Amino acid sequence: MLPVLLVLVAIGIASLLIALRPTPPESNPEEKAWPIQTTVIQSASRSPQLRLLGRVETPFRSTLSAAVTADVARLIRLEGQHVSKGDVILELEDDEVSLLVDQRQADVAELESQIAQERNQYDADKKLLEREKSLVALAQRALDREQRLSESNLNSQTRLDQAREALQGAEISLVNRQLAVANHDSRLKSLQAKLDRANALLAQARLDLGRTRIHAPFDGTITEIDVSPGERVRPGEPLISLYASDDLEVRAQIPMNRIVTIQQALATDQELTATTRLGGVSRKLHLTRLSGQVNSGAGGMDGLFRFTDDAPAAALNRTLDISLELPQEPNLFSVPVASLYDEHTLYRVKDGRLESLDVQVMGDRFEQDRQFLLIRTDQLQDGDRILATQLPNAITGLKVSVMDGAPDNG
Repeated sequence: MLPVLLVLVAIGIASLLIALRPTPPESNPEEKAWPIQTTVIQSASRSPQLRLLGRVETPFRSTLSAAVTADVARLIRLEGQHVSKGDVILELEDDEVSLLVDQRQADVAELESQIAQERNQYDADKKLLEREKSLVALAQRALDREQRLSESNLNSQTRLDQAREALQGAEISLVNRQLAVANHDSRLKSLQAKLDRANALLAQARLDLGRTRIHAPFDGTITEIDVSPGERVRPGEPLISLYASDDLEVRAQIPMNRIVTIQQALATDQELTATTRLGGVSRKLHLTRLSGQVNSGAGGMDGLFRFTDDAPAAALNRTLDISLELPQEPNLFSVPVASLYDEHTLYRVKDGRLESLDVQVMGDRFEQDRQFLLIRTDQLQDGDRILATQLPNAITGLKVSVMDGAPDNG
């Protein structure tokens, strides 16, 4: 019985201890508040910006070619050097062209001499024409006299035939002289036309002589030299390539969803400005026009920008980051990029909890190397505080704790 008694005593003691144990105080679990950063928003008229990648180019890019057949004499300027309009860049041997100029000058001198001879001959023909008429009249009177004598049987038939022959000879000579006088104008015009042709060939030869020296057509920079001294070149062969360094443009592709806005602004002569950094200096540009075509496979249309001030020294085809200012739009809010959820949702902080709002993104804006979103919505008001932190579990009603030191604006 002793073991049974001991067991019963142990059970009794355990039951007593359980009955006498203290009851723990009841506690209600508190809802967790998520720490966040917020920002206060204000509406205003703002200009969306586009970040574009541009390329430096110029509409004035030339490849100078040979106009004559000649040997390259010397290169005066080299690739990469700057030239001014009219500077001699390259010289060709001019011996062959000089000989051609001398030949053309001789042709001109010969024709001028022929024209002078024709005019002298015309003056002589006019004087001789009167003599020829007199000779015809004398021959006619002689024939008449011989005919009268023949009718009286006072001379022979031979003398009468000789008189007729003399008259015919005088008439033939008169006709030839009249023809020479009448054809003077046509002969003179023919010689003058040959002289004009010879003068044109002489001018062409002199022009070719001048083309043995290759001049810069504008202020620019040499990009390529295709020949070397001693090389034989023929008309049309490329010699030197250069571009106008003072007339630079920047080409950048603009997204298609912005083209209509830009076209409307250009149609109303609204200036669209842009900025870029070149050589550590901020440079201003303005959009002058849009390209006339959309390249195959491209997602936009090219825009052509000009520097507002003097064109800087920039190598052709250099790439530049451009920030384009689009036309201002009213009632836009500027918010951090981290504030946007699902591309169209913002969260307003009100009474310590989140409230989701649908918004329309109108574009981007870049300030102090930070990107902001420009949004439009009728559900926000000036002074509202919005969530500026990316929360993986952000939903309407989530309790939050503002950590940016500013009071809750709810």
